[in-house]
Amino acid sequence: MSRRLWARWFVAALGLAVLLSGGAKVGAAEPMRHVSKCRLCQRCHLGATPPPGYEPATDSDDGEASAFTSRRLASTDNSDSTPSEGAAESKAAPVRRKKGPAYDAELDPTVPIQYKPSSYQPRRQRDAQKLPVCEQCYGCQHNLTHIASGTQFLNNTYINEKGATSSWIFKANTNMTPSGEAVVKLYCLPIAKRPGAKIPSCKPSRIAEIMRQLMAIDKLSAECGFTDLVPRMWLAPVNGIVPDVGYPINWYGLWMEYVDGISLENLLHKGAPRRLPLTVIADLLNNKLNASKVVRGAVFDLLTSQCDRHAQNIFMQEDGNIKLIDNEACLQHMWRNCGFDSVLVPTTQKQEIVRLANHFVLKLPVKPGTELVLPKGSADPQLLLDYRCYLPGGAEAMGTRFDKDITQCLKKITDMTPKQVRAYFDFPDVRVATNLHTRATDMLTHGFEWAAKYGAPQNAVPKRYRFQPKCCKLAVKGWQTKCGHAWEPAWELPKGNPITGREWDKDRPDTGSYEGGTFPEDGELGRNGAAGR
Repeated sequence: MSRRLWARWFVAALGLAVLLSGGAKVGAAEPMRHVSKCRLCQRCHLGATPPPGYEPATDSDDGEASAFTSRRLASTDNSDSTPSEGAAESKAAPVRRKKGPAYDAELDPTVPIQYKPSSYQPRRQRDAQKLPVCEQCYGCQHNLTHIASGTQFLNNTYINEKGATSSWIFKANTNMTPSGEAVVKLYCLPIAKRPGAKIPSCKPSRIAEIMRQLMAIDKLSAECGFTDLVPRMWLAPVNGIVPDVGYPINWYGLWMEYVDGISLENLLHKGAPRRLPLTVIADLLNNKLNASKVVRGAVFDLLTSQCDRHAQNIFMQEDGNIKLIDNEACLQHMWRNCGFDSVLVPTTQKQEIVRLANHFVLKLPVKPGTELVLPKGSADPQLLLDYRCYLPGGAEAMGTRFDKDITQCLKKITDMTPKQVRAYFDFPDVRVATNLHTRATDMLTHGFEWAAKYGAPQNAVPKRYRFQPKCCKLAVKGWQTKCGHAWEPAWELPKGNPITGREWDKDRPDTGSYEGGTFPEDGELGRNGAAGR
């Protein structure tokens, strides 16, 4: 579907045809409205005043526009019918006399504006209904554009992914980067990303909490020396319109350094008009992949307990560098049942899926009368992201041999209390700070592998996998890739339900063969060390 057709669909889906027929359009010959006084604006001029030849509109809409803006900034929810402050106090009076008034981040002067829920809340739709659709307007500060629909990578064209989340991503002008460009991620935009999808719901108070978490991770990244691997982030207002739609945006967004390249998922599976030849992909991963960044990426993912490190969240660049994006699912802040999960680190489900394939690892049913065939012989190119392939001197384990800046960072975190960790990095709560403190202590005291096997936070037993032999070189054999050296991993899985993390509860045999979280190579030493932790 073209952008023009998609934009038409959006207008129809939101019932904006009524506005288009009943509302007054503002043409070029008329005074120009500020973007805040438009229901939609097809072209928004940058600047606080109209362009030469136009005068600002001075009709009665001015008062209405400022009124709904004030109400939006005073509100803390995303509904169209928030009760008045007096009504809320009256309804809850018996409880509040006993326990005191409920905490409100909007009224707390110690909460910075970028962490207040109202900073992530669009204007109310019922207020916007009163406003006209404008052909032109002024007052925008940012020219938002779609991330290029096609990216050139190694002389091939790739269609950029929209991503699985309901948030929107744009490219925008900024003076915060040398290039003058950045990526801005917008939450709570009441527009469906795909035709036919529902308009996403959003809780601004939760978004504000996630933003605090991400800023803490950004500070941690700078403290530990990961800024060459993880794009820098900051929070700032966004004032512009959605391209091709014209929906005004005037709330905070998550700004990030623009990252060149394409996702690993795109490189391996979604090339358009065709995927690169396997020989080209093998050459990139065999000969150009930045080894030190793969190792540091594994350290970052384990330290921050990343739970969403799959191929879409790893960006590949033509010179072999990698960048790790979308790092909010960490330290059990969003997914409390996940200890960590990364294709860069063995013992995790995402890494096992790379090794065995999704339907094997999740123990999905096969068609009646067919047998489960193990994928022997083939090797997913993502196996080359195993950090063990790039340890200095061909070592089999990292232990406590971290880079100097990482070691200093781990020691600094370990020397603090969890409450001090929370205060220093400004985490949203002490629970996630405790997770970071525990992980840093485990890594510094026992080493990387011990922390991955036995440390906390920890995955459920059916999701704790054993280390398998590493595959560090790809060979292309016809239409598939194989491991380019002797490689004999065990095709085994832990017992239990790999989706829920509980005991096996299906009406078919459990294909698991060992107790998750047990590592025979450690013997009693490993078990005793974990028990005495």
